[in-house]
Formats: sequence, C-alpha cells, structure tokens
Amino acid sequence: MSVNLLLIFFVLIVVAMIAFILVQKGSGATAGSAFGSGASNTVFGAKGSGNFLTKTTMILAFLFFAISMFMAVQASKEFTTATTGAIDLGVVGQLDTSDSDVPSIKPSVPVEGDVPTLTEKVLDNATEIKETTVEKAGDLKDSAIEKVDEVKEAVEEEAAELEEKIDG
Repeated sequence: MSVNLLLIFFVLIVVAMIAFILVQKGSGATAGSAFGSGASNTVFGAKGSGNFLTKTTMILAFLFFAISMFMAVQASKEFTTATTGAIDLGVVGQLDTSDSDVPSIKPSVPVEGDVPTLTEKVLDNATEIKETTVEKAGDLKDSAIEKVDEVKEAVEEEAAELEEKIDG
C-alpha cells in the first residue's frame, strides 16, 4: 500500500472519528437533539444512538492507532542506519555515522557557482579590513612623523633661544 494512499485513508478516518465523537450524546442530551428532533430513540433504532455511534467510534479509534503504529514502524525501517550507514537529513545533508565515533554532516548539494560560500565572504571581508587597516596605519604613521618633526624643530628653536639668552 502506498504511503500517500495510507495518509489519505488516515486523514479520512480522523475526520470521521471527529464527526462521530461530536454527534454522540453527552450526559442528559440525546442524539435526536443534535438533529433538531424530539424523538431520539427512532433516529438510530430502538436502542438509541449509543450502540451504533459507540461501536463505530471504537472501530475508527482502533484503525487510527493501528495505522499510526504501522506508519511509525515503516518510517523507522526506512530511516535506519543499519543498511545505509547514513541518516538522511533532507535538505541539510546526510549525517554520516559509518566511519567514526563522531558523526559529521556532509552537505547534500555542494555549494558552487554564482552563490559565494561563507568562507569566500569571510576572506573578502578580512582582506578589505586588512587593506583599510594598513591604509589607516600608514596615514597615522605619516602624521606621527610630521608631529615629531614639528616638535623637534620647536625644541631646537627653544634651545637656540635659550643659548642666546645665556650667551647674551
């Protein structure tokens, strides 16, 4: 039986089970009141709605649990690592568990072409930051050398003025 057909059958059972549970009478209510009539015992027979609705709900509940268990067992068989050695993670990739104690994730589709990878972006940003830093460092070095030369000239002028005052 196909998985899609089983899922459709499963959804139909769920909808039917919801409908049958909602139609059942509660405490003090009758099934006929759900349909708007006063004669509740004649809707589903002489014994009322209890037998028909209760038995149908039990059958639908049994089918619900049986199909749920069947799909869970099939899914566990399909995604086992005993036959393939890898767990399929869908779009993310495959979790390889066959060759080491520590699993590693391998991407299912290699990233190539027009889309840059993360390492390319990081390298481009690092190169840009390095060029900017070198340029700024060069500017700071040039301005520091100019300031040192200015201070040196000012000190030499002060020294010359002090020598003149001492000599004169």
